[in-house]
Amino acid sequence: MLGCSGVDVTPAATEAFAGTGYTRYAWRSDPPSQTTYSKDMLARKSPSIRAGVEAEMAELGYRRVDRAEAEFLIEYIAAPGFNDGQLSYGGSNDMLYGSSVNRQIDGASADNAEALSGPVETAEMELVFLDAASVEVLWRVQISMVIEDANRIDHDAVRGAVRKAIAGLPAAP
Repeated sequence: MLGCSGVDVTPAATEAFAGTGYTRYAWRSDPPSQTTYSKDMLARKSPSIRAGVEAEMAELGYRRVDRAEAEFLIEYIAAPGFNDGQLSYGGSNDMLYGSSVNRQIDGASADNAEALSGPVETAEMELVFLDAASVEVLWRVQISMVIEDANRIDHDAVRGAVRKAIAGLPAAP
């Protein structure tokens, strides 16, 4: 979620959330405290995560209100991760086979497969929408992003990934 080239979004079905007719939300928890020189990446990413959520929710017609007035709450969990060269569907991309007998793989394809088969740093995040009264999960979406520069947060990319994740929600009634 820092500086990224690839974003994978896995949303849950939206029927339970859409069926509530809710339009007012609040954050379930306060943002993490942040100091000027904080090394906590979540504290540094949190403003971008929240800005992305709030912008997309407003665009869909949902209103942010005080926690006491909210019909549903939004929470997020973020953590670093690693992909060890496995494709998302469980196969490995480090072995290439020609499409016909006695056909050799070209050098560029072999080089790309080798480069992509090593460990890749990722950032994982899950947004969870909870019913404010019962605290039951109404909707969730998982976001996985490839990290290009672990020493820099690309705030635009973080906001863009969050907005992409929420874009699948229906507009407020």
